[in-house]
Amino acid sequence: MTATQISTTACEAATSATTSAATKPSLISRKFQTLHKHQADSYPNFSRHGKNAMIQKYLTPQVYQQLKDKSTASGVTLDDMIRAATSLPMGANPPRGIAGVYAGDAECYSTFAMLLDPIIEEHHRARTRRRGLRRHRTNLDLQHLARRQIDPEGQYILSTRLRLARCIKGYRFAPTITRGERREIENLIKDCCSEWEKNSKKGGNYKSVMDMTNAEHDDLVKRRISFPDPDAFRLSAGTHRDWPDARGLYCNDWDFPSLMVWTNVEDHLWIVSTSKGGNVQDVFSKLSSAAMALETFLQQRGHKFVEDERLGFLNASPANIGTALQASVHVKLVRLGRLPGFDEFVRRLRLEIRTEYDGSLRYNGIFDIGNLEALGKSEVELINVVIDGVGRLIELEKRLEIGEDLDLSEESAW
Repeated sequence: MTATQISTTACEAATSATTSAATKPSLISRKFQTLHKHQADSYPNFSRHGKNAMIQKYLTPQVYQQLKDKSTASGVTLDDMIRAATSLPMGANPPRGIAGVYAGDAECYSTFAMLLDPIIEEHHRARTRRRGLRRHRTNLDLQHLARRQIDPEGQYILSTRLRLARCIKGYRFAPTITRGERREIENLIKDCCSEWEKNSKKGGNYKSVMDMTNAEHDDLVKRRISFPDPDAFRLSAGTHRDWPDARGLYCNDWDFPSLMVWTNVEDHLWIVSTSKGGNVQDVFSKLSSAAMALETFLQQRGHKFVEDERLGFLNASPANIGTALQASVHVKLVRLGRLPGFDEFVRRLRLEIRTEYDGSLRYNGIFDIGNLEALGKSEVELINVVIDGVGRLIELEKRLEIGEDLDLSEESAW
């Protein structure tokens, strides 16, 4: 090869290298543009929730862009939290839960406060930021509970049921918890409940759902002692994964229970106290004693409940924070329940109607009345609201029974 040929070949090689080098950034740039486009298209479609749904109102594209790449120390992301909103089964009636948002751990309430705070404010009718919400106060002291017996003859209230939700510090919440964590929690609760078993006179003990027969499980669910299997929504939300592994319950009397502890249903544990009739004070006494005892048992084993100074007890659902208390009084209001404005009047009492007692579409005059609030007040304050409110409803029902005409829009709430 001549010198001229060698020179020409070298120039061609240099030109080829230059062209290749110029091409590579262009290819890389196009890849980044494609990736950016995919990221820009990742905002969820919430159209089936309706324009007034909280998930559409507060998780805007702008908020999503600010939160989508964040995560907590245990790895919980925004997508983990909104799985219930994005995996809505066909036929479901949105919104389910609170906006389809569940916290994956306690840190979510600070890391994703931009989304959770406004949802909490709207649901609980409480301001969480600046000076709006005072420090959470826990009060399970019976001395501050109203002594009024609202149905002493037992003519109106069928049953009373109170429930506290709690999670244990150091473990992730239902949407992201692992099987191993869930099993650790069940073993811990079993061990704590063994303290009660030692002194039980009625055969109270802990049973895992996995150890029950189908007939035994179905019987307990029918009698409202145990929890039902999850529906499609809860499975798609991820809160009831691996069902029924590491789920179980303690019951102080399997024939006529007044105290139950449900493990790993939605939160780590639900403490449930129940009784026939309307002796709210007695039911609350059992609930508060059990909660304080379990807290002591956990502390003796190096654990404690998750609690935040601002938001109170933290759990997976933003509905179950603050006191995390749910009161349920099944009360017969055959005449009052038919009056126009009944639902609105109940809300004026700071109560809510959850479902009819038997769950049927046929009107039976029996309502499940419970507390509307859970945040910003203590447990005792909320129970006093229930006592006064249900008492007021029974007073109005009695007036209708003797033939009075009532216009609920003109009746005072208290």
